[in-house]
Amino acid sequence: MRAIITTSLIFIAAVSICTAQQRSDPTKFNGGSILAMAGRNSVAIAIDSRFGLGMQTISTAAPSSSNDDDADNSNNNGNPRILLLPNSNTLLAWTGLYGDGLGFADEISVLLASKVRRAGGMRFDGTTTRKTMNPKAIAMLMSHLLYRRRNAPYYVEPVIVGLETVLVKEDCSVEMETVKSLQSITATTITNEVESAPSSVSIKPDTKIQCKTKTIQRPYLMYSDMLGAQSTSHSFVCSGVASRSLHGTAEALWRPNLEGEELVEICGKAFVSALERDCYSGYGAVVYLIQATENDDGNESDVCIVEYVLSSRND
Repeated sequence: MRAIITTSLIFIAAVSICTAQQRSDPTKFNGGSILAMAGRNSVAIAIDSRFGLGMQTISTAAPSSSNDDDADNSNNNGNPRILLLPNSNTLLAWTGLYGDGLGFADEISVLLASKVRRAGGMRFDGTTTRKTMNPKAIAMLMSHLLYRRRNAPYYVEPVIVGLETVLVKEDCSVEMETVKSLQSITATTITNEVESAPSSVSIKPDTKIQCKTKTIQRPYLMYSDMLGAQSTSHSFVCSGVASRSLHGTAEALWRPNLEGEELVEICGKAFVSALERDCYSGYGAVVYLIQATENDDGNESDVCIVEYVLSSRND
């Protein structure tokens, strides 16, 4: 009997401590976790489906993208945690307080729209230019927004993933051409120069390097705190209440140069394994894969986004 009472008291004390810690940190009040991994020419980001108020679960619907036509209807009936899709090769997600997340999403959307509209204005010939911001530029803009509100911050922890377009050189060929150059010799010392200085006639190689350029997509992963301090990685980043478990499972399973399908499998296994050890996350997950595809000329200029829905424990 005493053992049962002691065990119950220990359980109640542990729950009280966890609840107090969660209430003291507004970024963990609504729960949620995010994991992003990098592959060879792709990135994957996994987001859980639980939305709660402390230990109370409110919704278990899948997160929706803000650029969907019926995003408002899905937000009213399902998970209010949404994603931002600034362009076809960048995804912005976040964990934290629900109300601050909505304000953060609206403000960063306005800033991105103004930047793109300013960069793609009218030309003198009447045509318009359409430019897209790379993930690094979006991350800098987001950090500026968060740090500007440091006195009244948004209690969110954003994660930005995407593919950067990079030009690399390959198939370089070196051509050597010999060019003879005579040094200037005065008329008074021409005899001495010819007899004692045969190096007056020098041969200098003229090197020409010709390289072919190729367009590739480089993965970009960035995590930021609520003040805009960035933390980039070439392997994986994570955010949310289960970040400690996510670090362990991701570090154990991640490998460099993963292909698209294998990257989704590894990211999903690491994410679901970590969510089973946290009661404030879970109830399913969604994995978004951003992958580059090669054209006929070998350039990786086309990017596609694929969505995968995963199931997990609901207890």
